[in-house]
Amino acid sequence: MALCATGSSQWREPPATGSPANELPDRTTLAGQTGLGPLLIADLVDKSDNAAHHKIVVKVQTDGVKIVDPTAANHEPRLDEAHIQYQLDGNTPYDSTSKTWTFDNVPSGEHRIKVRLASSDNQQMGKGKLLKVHIP
Repeated sequence: MALCATGSSQWREPPATGSPANELPDRTTLAGQTGLGPLLIADLVDKSDNAAHHKIVVKVQTDGVKIVDPTAANHEPRLDEAHIQYQLDGNTPYDSTSKTWTFDNVPSGEHRIKVRLASSDNQQMGKGKLLKVHIP
């Protein structure tokens, strides 16, 4: 039995994934077919240190959509465009294109921060995130 010391492998054609070949570059086009949608990751930055200073800092990562100002898009929704909404304790959400948001002078107690992607007409895109923090 002889073994080759070196070898190479190459796809003759891309592996089949079951996805349509004519998809748009954004992941949202497959939302109804595969469950894929825009990606949203939200985390609290230095949670305990900021809480001690009555501050909440949220950092967001996205994929599958271009982050745009809804007013710049003339409030016309597109599958591949969104903005970020930050909401503290059920108050009015803040629309933003910033991937970092700071809530200052937060009173003591338990707080909930909702973060979500929204289309230019403020319809939620994908699943939002709920973050919880205790301010001493």
